Amino acid sequence: MSGAIGLVVALNAEARALVGRGPWEHADGVVFRRSRLTDSTTLIVVRSGMGSENAATASQWLIQEGVSALGVSGVSGGLAPELLPGDLVLPEAVIQEHGSQTWEVSPGFVHMTSAALMHEGISAYRGPIITVLRPVLSARDKHTLFVKSKALAVDMESATVAAVAKSGGIPFFALRAVCDAAGHSIPGDLLDCVHQQGRVRLFQLFQSLFVKPALVSDLLRMKRDFGAALAGIGRGWRLAIRDILPSLLPPTGTPRM
Repeated sequence: MSGAIGLVVALNAEARALVGRGPWEHADGVVFRRSRLTDSTTLIVVRSGMGSENAATASQWLIQEGVSALGVSGVSGGLAPELLPGDLVLPEAVIQEHGSQTWEVSPGFVHMTSAALMHEGISAYRGPIITVLRPVLSARDKHTLFVKSKALAVDMESATVAAVAKSGGIPFFALRAVCDAAGHSIPGDLLDCVHQQGRVRLFQLFQSLFVKPALVSDLLRMKRDFGAALAGIGRGWRLAIRDILPSLLPPTGTPRM
């Protein structure tokens, strides 16, 4: 097997947790990095920024680059009550809330990854996740979405990447880690201080903390939970995912569906 695998990651911190530090390239407005999974398999990671529109741009660029499998990874919001910060979610399907479509994750990837993680003593929750257009911030809204969808976690990119993979006739894979638990609300004031690319607007943050000092405790909790999510997904990637991804590629010469 030979070829390239594309991976969409929204934030720089998520990319660093998965593939470490290193130089990034720029082309056509896309920020990307190439690395080797095996002697014959290349991983192309695109740092897309948050949201479906950014994920679509990144995914379509990867398709144009000729990748033979396409995936998404990063942190997500927990919806199932039992999930804690740092827990891994291995999606079996991705639901698009807007439009109510569902996209299947490659069953082979799910089965192999689940077995590999279990072998390493890493737990992963299997089931559907859901992609939304806007962040779900309050514990009440998370509960409502969980009751409606039965999804384990929520993000803003996965369904878009899955749709592009489907249209390109190539396998789709996904791995998420829980950042904020279902019972925790995220203050909108703090989320407004984060740029789409994940950079913190420091002046706006200091303003918010000055006006509402109580946000300090929320900020510290978010920082801790984000760190736990990054550690969880990085560990799962290093110990299991990297070695599994080349198996998604078809034998050389196999045409796309």
